[in-house]
Amino acid sequence: MFDVETIRSLFPITQQTFTIIGKNKPVPVIYMDHGASTHPPQPVLDTYTNFLQHSYSNVHRGKHFLSQIATDYFEHVSSDILAFIGADAPIGSIILTNNTTSALDIAAHVMASVDGVTLVTLMEHHSNDLPHRRRGEVVHVNLLADGTLDYADLEKKLQTHKVKLVATTGASNVTGYMPDIERIAKLAHKYGAKILVDAAQLLAHKKIDVKTDNDPAHIDFLAGAGHKAYAPFGSAFLYAPEDLLNEAPPYIPGGGTVVFVTDDDAYYSKSPDRHQGGTPNIPGAIAFSAALKFLQSVGMDNIREHERQLTEYALSEMTHIDGIHVLGNPDPSQRLGVVSFIVDGLPHDKVSAILNSEAAIATRNGCFCAHPYIARLMGVDSDELVARIRTGEAIEPPGAVRATFGIYNTEDEVAELIRMVKVIRDRSWIGDYETNFVPYTISMA
Repeated sequence: MFDVETIRSLFPITQQTFTIIGKNKPVPVIYMDHGASTHPPQPVLDTYTNFLQHSYSNVHRGKHFLSQIATDYFEHVSSDILAFIGADAPIGSIILTNNTTSALDIAAHVMASVDGVTLVTLMEHHSNDLPHRRRGEVVHVNLLADGTLDYADLEKKLQTHKVKLVATTGASNVTGYMPDIERIAKLAHKYGAKILVDAAQLLAHKKIDVKTDNDPAHIDFLAGAGHKAYAPFGSAFLYAPEDLLNEAPPYIPGGGTVVFVTDDDAYYSKSPDRHQGGTPNIPGAIAFSAALKFLQSVGMDNIREHERQLTEYALSEMTHIDGIHVLGNPDPSQRLGVVSFIVDGLPHDKVSAILNSEAAIATRNGCFCAHPYIARLMGVDSDELVARIRTGEAIEPPGAVRATFGIYNTEDEVAELIRMVKVIRDRSWIGDYETNFVPYTISMA
């Protein structure tokens, strides 16, 4: 049974307090920035510090006790990730990286020499778009007016282009919308393409099953990061077909990637070492593994249901507040705990600052590294902005305020967010907030 108070007791961050405007005593932080980074629970922190204190050593090739212990811990990380995502180890391989961006870039690198175009949805984080643009032709898949994926356009472009890869988010970091990745995978495979899923937002919030290779809905490439799954910064992974990894040139040739080097040539290892040049973030990877085990112990279905209830409550209230616009399809069954919103007439940085300074509510504001998606959701003319940029004008891109819920958020915290949004809508805040940002008025229904 999911007990949020028991869960909260495992997270030291829930004890952090700050002094806010209008209160004499410090108040606990209400952390709603899980879409950017999540805090590690005590079991993960203990794993991390225990390694640093008692087993710190580099991995592989060391014959002393510490190196052997570190190597044993490190080599179990990949199998733990494979188990968490339901992967078949003989088919797929795990490449350990520093962040999701590097994982997605490796996927683009591996597919660079394959003939064909890459289809990229218009809801992607820049990290699942720009690496593909850098290496070949990209064709974008359109969205519907509510910010959801246009599956008809996806299939049409699969039919009219020679497509090698379909790159899609598992869950948008702007709206929380979860496209049907199994449906996308089936369509991609039907037309001879592979699928790459950016699971940065999905990994810690909903069960993932990449399926076996003979299933038409299987996922070929999947990327995720520890700092969005209750682990420390600096550890991430790419799950990818082992044969493609072995055929591709090393991502960063260097130490650890070779079998043997001569004066004139180099003979490279097979995956995963082939693409893991240099010393990895050993304690980060070990803590990442511990975080995944923690999530499994709580139960991914339990986590999903808890966060779905919070999202349903937030949306049921915020979508009915005059002057507040929630971006994207509000159906909580189709989205994670992500609520991005705009307050009419107010810059997003000011709204986020008021939430922080007067309620200790931690949110994110801006365009969330997803400019095309934000522009469409807000009805912003990107061509007009680009024309101004080309003249040398300094502009602030359009943006919103984003609250993202996690495993230890409570209904009372969501209620406080809703209360403060109404305060801000009514211009009843206490402090004085300077901003250079220009408020944008949403023009889509």
